[in-house]
Amino acid sequence: MSPIVTREDILSVQADAAVLGLEMTMRVAENPVGLRLEEAGGEALRDAIRRQRFIAVGSAAAVGSCGLPFEQVLLTAIPRWLTGKANELLALRRCYESVFALAAEHGCRRVVTPFLSALYFHFPQPEAVHVALTAAERAGLEVVFLAETPELLALSEEPYHRPQIVSYIGYYRDHALFALDNGLYARVDLRPEIEYADTIPYFEACYREGNDPLRPPLPDSEIARLRQIWEKDIW
Repeated sequence: MSPIVTREDILSVQADAAVLGLEMTMRVAENPVGLRLEEAGGEALRDAIRRQRFIAVGSAAAVGSCGLPFEQVLLTAIPRWLTGKANELLALRRCYESVFALAAEHGCRRVVTPFLSALYFHFPQPEAVHVALTAAERAGLEVVFLAETPELLALSEEPYHRPQIVSYIGYYRDHALFALDNGLYARVDLRPEIEYADTIPYFEACYREGNDPLRPPLPDSEIARLRQIWEKDIW
């Protein structure tokens, strides 16, 4: 089901469930939608959050209506963008999967949510929007996203440009590094039994060809294999 993107006030959206992003400390993430819900829910919502004590990043919990115009408020602990090496994109996808599964479990058919993490600690916005929309299309629910800025609305309306590999840089220990055309870098696991890749915003100087005198440079065939892993839709 195709998601809807709007710039409405969350309290004016007709939905069965609303999603509220939290920090790992269980504080409401400082984005406009979260702060609006916290203000409207007041002490009832804050008490419900405190009773949860802890929610792991990528997990979710339902706390009832808390006096808000929804059957359920769904809490999820959202990831910060740290270095790009901490599976942030995967954690964000799991946030959506968790809240959508929980919404379905509680009989909710329409969910309203901000673009989680998109305004949070330098998370790359194109990737945050892409992960959100992809997860919503697979959810089997009607999902309404609230674009908190004109930039997020524009990103939701544009075709997603998946970063393309520009060049191979080198390897270090178990990872190879590629430069991407959006200024980020692709990090791909070298181990044949593990097909894993993620994006990182920078790389240390130790990523260079031949940095390990005990290991020869990667052959072209291996570089091509690693490039194919990146080009799969892994997130």
